[in-house]
Amino acid sequence: MLRRIVFAMLLALTLSSCSYGYDLLAVVRNGRVVFIVDPASAQQPSCLRRVEVTAEDDERDTLWLESVSYDDDCANKFPLPYGATIKGLHQQDSRLVMAKPLRRGTIYNVSTTTGATGYGGGRFVVHADGRIENLKLQDSTAQGNEAVPKS
Repeated sequence: MLRRIVFAMLLALTLSSCSYGYDLLAVVRNGRVVFIVDPASAQQPSCLRRVEVTAEDDERDTLWLESVSYDDDCANKFPLPYGATIKGLHQQDSRLVMAKPLRRGTIYNVSTTTGATGYGGGRFVVHADGRIENLKLQDSTAQGNEAVPKS
Protein backbone atom coordinates (compact mmCIF):
# COMPACT_ATOMS: atom_id res chain seq x y z
CA MET A 1 0.00 0.00 0.00
CA LEU A 2 2.82 2.37 0.90
CA ARG A 3 4.46 1.80 -2.49
CA ARG A 4 1.20 2.67 -4.27
CA ILE A 5 0.91 5.90 -2.30
CA VAL A 6 4.53 6.81 -3.07
CA PHE A 7 4.02 5.96 -6.76
CA ALA A 8 0.84 8.09 -6.87
CA MET A 9 2.73 10.98 -5.28
CA LEU A 10 5.57 10.61 -7.80
CA LEU A 11 3.07 10.51 -10.62
CA ALA A 12 1.37 13.67 -9.31
CA LEU A 13 4.74 15.40 -9.14
CA THR A 14 5.53 14.32 -12.67
CA LEU A 15 2.35 15.91 -13.94
CA SER A 16 3.22 19.24 -12.31
CA SER A 17 6.82 19.48 -13.55
CA CYS A 18 9.02 18.63 -16.51
CA SER A 19 8.79 14.98 -15.55
CA TYR A 20 6.47 12.55 -17.25
CA GLY A 21 4.79 9.25 -16.53
CA TYR A 22 3.95 6.25 -18.67
CA ASP A 23 2.11 2.98 -18.16
CA LEU A 24 3.76 -0.42 -18.31
CA LEU A 25 2.25 -3.77 -19.27
CA ALA A 26 3.49 -7.30 -18.59
CA VAL A 27 3.19 -9.58 -21.62
CA VAL A 28 4.59 -12.94 -22.68
CA ARG A 29 7.04 -13.13 -25.57
CA ASN A 30 8.95 -16.27 -26.48
CA GLY A 31 7.92 -17.88 -23.20
CA ARG A 32 9.21 -15.02 -21.01
CA VAL A 33 7.49 -12.27 -19.06
CA VAL A 34 8.42 -8.99 -20.75
CA PHE A 35 7.62 -5.40 -19.78
CA ILE A 36 6.51 -3.00 -22.50
CA VAL A 37 5.26 0.57 -22.59
CA ASP A 38 1.48 0.50 -22.92
CA PRO A 39 0.66 1.47 -26.52
CA ALA A 40 -2.17 3.65 -25.13
CA SER A 41 0.21 5.62 -22.90
CA ALA A 42 0.67 9.30 -23.81
CA GLN A 43 4.46 9.01 -23.42
CA GLN A 44 6.35 6.33 -25.37
CA PRO A 45 9.94 6.14 -24.06
CA SER A 46 12.20 3.63 -25.75
CA CYS A 47 14.68 3.06 -22.93
CA LEU A 48 15.18 2.96 -19.16
CA ARG A 49 17.87 3.08 -16.47
CA ARG A 50 16.08 1.61 -13.43
CA VAL A 51 13.63 -1.24 -12.85
CA GLU A 52 11.95 -2.54 -9.70
CA VAL A 53 9.42 -5.35 -9.28
CA THR A 54 7.75 -5.79 -5.90
CA ALA A 55 5.04 -8.07 -4.55
CA GLU A 56 1.97 -6.40 -3.07
CA ASP A 57 1.45 -9.12 -0.49
CA ASP A 58 4.55 -8.00 1.41
CA GLU A 59 5.82 -4.44 0.94
CA ARG A 60 9.32 -5.58 1.86
CA ASP A 61 9.41 -8.25 -0.87
CA THR A 62 11.43 -6.84 -3.76
CA LEU A 63 11.80 -9.45 -6.46
CA TRP A 64 14.04 -7.49 -8.82
CA LEU A 65 15.84 -4.16 -8.51
CA GLU A 66 18.56 -2.71 -10.71
CA SER A 67 19.65 0.86 -11.38
CA VAL A 68 22.38 2.15 -13.68
CA SER A 69 23.99 5.54 -14.20
CA TYR A 70 22.09 8.33 -15.98
CA ASP A 71 24.73 8.10 -18.70
CA ASP A 72 23.68 4.50 -19.43
CA ASP A 73 19.91 4.99 -19.57
CA CYS A 74 19.55 4.23 -23.27
CA ALA A 75 21.73 1.14 -23.11
CA ASN A 76 18.52 -0.61 -21.98
CA LYS A 77 15.57 -0.67 -24.36
CA PHE A 78 11.94 -1.70 -24.08
CA PRO A 79 10.72 -4.41 -24.26
CA LEU A 80 12.53 -5.52 -21.10
CA PRO A 81 12.48 -9.24 -20.23
CA TYR A 82 11.89 -9.95 -16.53
CA GLY A 83 15.20 -10.69 -14.84
CA ALA A 84 17.46 -9.60 -17.72
CA THR A 85 20.53 -7.87 -16.28
CA ILE A 86 20.37 -4.23 -17.30
CA LYS A 87 23.43 -2.84 -19.04
CA GLY A 88 25.65 -0.06 -17.78
CA LEU A 89 27.46 1.11 -14.67
CA HIS A 90 25.29 0.05 -11.74
CA GLN A 91 24.59 2.74 -9.14
CA GLN A 92 26.91 2.26 -6.17
CA ASP A 93 24.44 3.85 -3.74
CA SER A 94 21.53 1.65 -4.85
CA ARG A 95 21.03 -1.90 -3.71
CA LEU A 96 20.90 -4.65 -6.32
CA VAL A 97 18.37 -7.47 -6.16
CA MET A 98 18.76 -10.17 -8.77
CA ALA A 99 15.42 -11.41 -10.12
CA LYS A 100 13.59 -14.04 -8.07
CA PRO A 101 10.96 -16.37 -9.55
CA LEU A 102 7.46 -14.92 -9.90
CA ARG A 103 4.77 -16.67 -7.86
CA ARG A 104 1.31 -17.50 -9.16
CA GLY A 105 -1.58 -15.64 -7.57
CA THR A 106 0.55 -12.74 -6.34
CA ILE A 107 -0.01 -9.17 -7.50
CA TYR A 108 3.17 -7.41 -8.58
CA ASN A 109 4.07 -3.76 -9.10
CA VAL A 110 6.65 -2.85 -11.71
CA SER A 111 8.25 0.58 -11.90
CA THR A 112 10.90 1.98 -14.21
CA THR A 113 12.79 5.24 -14.54
CA THR A 114 13.76 6.72 -17.88
CA GLY A 115 16.53 9.29 -17.78
CA ALA A 116 16.11 11.61 -14.80
CA THR A 117 12.47 12.57 -15.27
CA GLY A 118 10.46 9.71 -16.77
CA TYR A 119 8.59 7.26 -14.54
CA GLY A 120 6.75 4.13 -15.64
CA GLY A 121 4.47 1.93 -13.59
CA GLY A 122 2.19 -1.05 -13.85
CA ARG A 123 0.56 -3.89 -11.93
CA PHE A 124 0.02 -7.48 -12.92
CA VAL A 125 -0.79 -10.91 -11.56
CA VAL A 126 0.19 -14.35 -12.80
CA HIS A 127 -2.88 -16.55 -12.28
CA ALA A 128 -2.78 -20.21 -11.23
CA ASP A 129 -3.42 -21.24 -14.85
CA GLY A 130 -0.37 -19.22 -15.98
CA ARG A 131 -2.33 -16.32 -17.48
CA ILE A 132 -0.95 -12.79 -16.93
CA GLU A 133 -3.53 -10.15 -16.11
CA ASN A 134 -2.54 -6.48 -16.19
CA LEU A 135 -4.26 -4.41 -13.51
CA LYS A 136 -4.94 -0.71 -13.25
CA LEU A 137 -2.76 1.12 -10.74
CA GLN A 138 -5.78 2.41 -8.77
CA ASP A 139 -7.76 -0.85 -8.51
CA SER A 140 -7.88 -4.44 -9.70
CA THR A 141 -9.77 -3.95 -12.98
CA ALA A 142 -8.03 -5.88 -15.76
CA GLN A 143 -6.47 -4.11 -18.73
CA GLY A 144 -5.73 -7.31 -20.63
CA ASN A 145 -4.69 -10.94 -20.38
CA GLU A 146 -1.74 -12.90 -21.71
CA ALA A 147 -0.93 -16.58 -21.40
CA VAL A 148 2.18 -17.58 -19.48
CA PRO A 149 3.73 -20.98 -20.13
CA LYS A 150 3.48 -23.36 -17.19
CA SER A 151 6.76 -23.92 -15.38
